[in-house]
Amino acid sequence: MTEYSMDIAAQGRKGGTVGLRLCVLAVACCLMLAGGCASRQSGDSGGRGVSFSVPDDDPTPLSGKELAALQSTGQVDKSVPPEAMDDVTRQYKYYLHKGRNSVCVFSKRAEGYLSYSRQVFRSRGIPEELAYLAIVESGYRVDARSPVGAAGAWQFMPGTGERFGLTQDWWTDERLDPYESAEAAADYLQKLHEYFGDWPTAVAAYNAGEGKISRAKEGTGGKNFYEIKARNHMLDDKAQLREETKQYVPRFLAITKIMRNLPDLGFEPIRPENAPGVRRLTARPGTDLNGMAEACGMSWGEFAAYNRHHKHRITDTGRSTFVYVPAQKERQAQAFLGSSRCTAYAGWGAMRVASSADSWEKISRRCGVPVAQLRALNPGESRLSAGQTVLAPRSVDMSAKAVAALDGKAQSKTEGGKKSVSSGKAVAQASAQSSPQTSGQRPVQASAQESAQASGQPSARAAVSSGSHTLQANETLYAVAKQHNVTVKDLQDHNNIDNPNALQAGTVLRIPAGSSSAVGPATVSTAGPGGKPAAVSKAVPAAVPAAGPASGGSDGRVGGRVGGPASGPASTPASARPVAKASKTTYTVQAKDSLWKIAREHKVSVEDLMRWNGVNEKNLRAGSVLVVEQ
Repeated sequence: MTEYSMDIAAQGRKGGTVGLRLCVLAVACCLMLAGGCASRQSGDSGGRGVSFSVPDDDPTPLSGKELAALQSTGQVDKSVPPEAMDDVTRQYKYYLHKGRNSVCVFSKRAEGYLSYSRQVFRSRGIPEELAYLAIVESGYRVDARSPVGAAGAWQFMPGTGERFGLTQDWWTDERLDPYESAEAAADYLQKLHEYFGDWPTAVAAYNAGEGKISRAKEGTGGKNFYEIKARNHMLDDKAQLREETKQYVPRFLAITKIMRNLPDLGFEPIRPENAPGVRRLTARPGTDLNGMAEACGMSWGEFAAYNRHHKHRITDTGRSTFVYVPAQKERQAQAFLGSSRCTAYAGWGAMRVASSADSWEKISRRCGVPVAQLRALNPGESRLSAGQTVLAPRSVDMSAKAVAALDGKAQSKTEGGKKSVSSGKAVAQASAQSSPQTSGQRPVQASAQESAQASGQPSARAAVSSGSHTLQANETLYAVAKQHNVTVKDLQDHNNIDNPNALQAGTVLRIPAGSSSAVGPATVSTAGPGGKPAAVSKAVPAAVPAAGPASGGSDGRVGGRVGGPASGPASTPASARPVAKASKTTYTVQAKDSLWKIAREHKVSVEDLMRWNGVNEKNLRAGSVLVVEQ
């Protein structure tokens, strides 16, 4: 019996204590193994990048190919001091042996994004190898979240993301967009390099923050990351670099050397042709993403996996945004974006609940949208409370007063004391209640104006009807209002409707004229001579940039070029074709500008800028005037 076995046997004689200790020890070991790849900027085991602990010395000798890969250099690791190579070697050997499976997982996951990231970095004139930094950050998991608030493949903190153009609001979190966040990461790393002068120090600052590295550099007198690390003991506890940052650069260099030599080290190479093609399209404000998924023949889960940056099933109603679809679904997506169905929810917005007494049923009664539809667009929001933000038509009155008024009506009806505001309304209600309903139809309710005339009193609204509409099966009051360019409230007032949910197919609604706040699509007018508006056209959807060289999309495929659809854009019926704006927004190119930077600032794609202006990164010149919106 070994000494270890004897010790265990001796502990076993002490009763049940040893069982508990062994159980705790086993759990601890499992947790250590599960957290072996945990990064500070990761949220869960599936989204973790590499760990930052110092691996134990691995006595296994390196083969000739492994040694050659370790000694290979690129732009980032060409001047590593000999004394700094010890940490790099330990990290390198760990991922060749014990962490080999992690490399397989990370490289496979990165297959869908590395080509685009490299292209972005190359366009900035910075080392393509920096694209491997997302492996260290998150293992290239695009939906990774950390306990400290970092998110996405590039693990941007909220403030840093905002600084580099990644919008985070109720509608979107662009840190979860793997393509836009790669562009932001390139901008950030380029800025760090300009500030610190070398790539290893810039990479360390990406992890620790430029302020931390600047103070450490000043406190130690070190010229770069390696000198700062060697003199870290000179700093006080608060100013010292954490172990995570000290291992961040060696780990990145080790991963870079491995990724650069995957086949020689016995790993499967990254194959761009295996990555699914992705198209980036520009969606108008208020685009119905659920409808777009259906048009593409995709489930919501499948569509959402390409668009994790969108928090809701409708895009931001205040600005255009990017959406991504598989390349083979581009034609269907373009056809949907050019249709009138695309912006069926353009009149909706983020609405604040004012009263905890409010509910989906009450909102439905106030806006005419079925409860089921409201719930479908607000999944997980079963009960409402004051201060909560929900997606609803902007025309609905969300005030506490409106909720109280509705509650007062319900209470009044329950008590049976139907109080008549005017004799005309009483006559209308009595007529509606006394009329028999046959064939599943509901009698037409008298308008407020007609009721007033029947009572000999003037109407409060005195609205004039401009026609009628027969309600169809599954048609909502909101749809009718939108079709006739009036508000839901106008319809309710004009037809004396208290509960829109009680309407039945076949009901004939009178359409009021002269509504001041329509819910339908806005009309488009073109400017005439002297800036005066010309004749107003019929209501049409706003113009949508198309994908690719002729259609505005960027290809997210590994090995694919930015932009360029596999086939031409889908044809759109003449009645649904977009109408161009009369004026174009322009921008004068400044020194050190790039198309990527200009596109980010103006929320358009690089492909749009190239197509609208016939420019590229090579012929872009300071002083040139570019069209940035049309």
